[in-house]
Amino acid sequence: MISRLYSTRELGTMAHRIVATGFRRTLATGVLIACGILRASSSAAAADTLAHAKELYASAAYDEALAELERLQGAAAPNDAASIAEYRIFCLLALDRRDEARKNIEGILKDNPLYLPSDDQASPRIQNVFRDVRRQSLPKIVMERYADAKAAFERKDPEAGAQFESLLALMDDPDVQGAPALNDLRTVAQAFRDLTKAMAVAQAPAAAAPPPVAAAPDVAAPAPAAPPPNVIYTSADADVAPPVPQSQRIPPWMPIGKDSSQDFRGALELIIDEKGAVMSATMRSSVHPAYNAQLIRAAKDWKFMPARRQGTPVRYLKIVDIHLKPTSS
Repeated sequence: MISRLYSTRELGTMAHRIVATGFRRTLATGVLIACGILRASSSAAAADTLAHAKELYASAAYDEALAELERLQGAAAPNDAASIAEYRIFCLLALDRRDEARKNIEGILKDNPLYLPSDDQASPRIQNVFRDVRRQSLPKIVMERYADAKAAFERKDPEAGAQFESLLALMDDPDVQGAPALNDLRTVAQAFRDLTKAMAVAQAPAAAAPPPVAAAPDVAAPAPAAPPPNVIYTSADADVAPPVPQSQRIPPWMPIGKDSSQDFRGALELIIDEKGAVMSATMRSSVHPAYNAQLIRAAKDWKFMPARRQGTPVRYLKIVDIHLKPTSS
């Protein structure tokens, strides 16, 4: 075995190399650990940002919470977007920025008309603001959704039935039931919902029916089938003769102030039954807030010769355009 004696200088150099190598390894390990910690803490911070905004709100730091929520709003995950919008409204109300808060509430209701914060999320004062905005906004949303559902029905969209179902569910909301302008709309919506169901049932066997067999010369042709009960026809049905008015008294228009020099236009939507009586009357588009209720009351007494399909009286949806002219003319 060959051994070697190292000088003091050589031993010092070797010791320095060993220490330097160990330091580099320790430093590299430390850097990797630090990067992992930073990544983890960054991920945790991103996940807890909404929670942090809620904590700021709970601690009455409303300005800071609002700034945090507004920063999050643009890149929010779908699951967080509703909570961010909700807490923005809470902050705006706490800062007495009521007009902004009401506009934000209207935005939420347009997407989700049934929304109302729960008792454990919002104080009674905040809930009262939401209810106030809902009572003002929901009737308009109901009319918009009715128009969308009816348009879907007229273009024979199979989703029309679901839209009418959703509309009727919305009309069960307590903040909608008190709206006098919507009193008759439920009847109309239910009629269209039932009609879409009847049409779906009628179309299913019709698609599977075999081709008709020609009748023998000495056999009388079958009588036309009676229309299904409770079906409401419209101007889109070319084989239906529309109802003819017999008595249609328009209430007098007695405007005051600047209204007396302006034109006002709107439209009534009537469901006329098989006897020519008005089953329901609702405003398709408002004529004037002070005149709409008078017009609806008068329309319920109007009489028509009923619409007919193949000679049989049927129900009919009739649109009546209304034009209020300046009193000077």
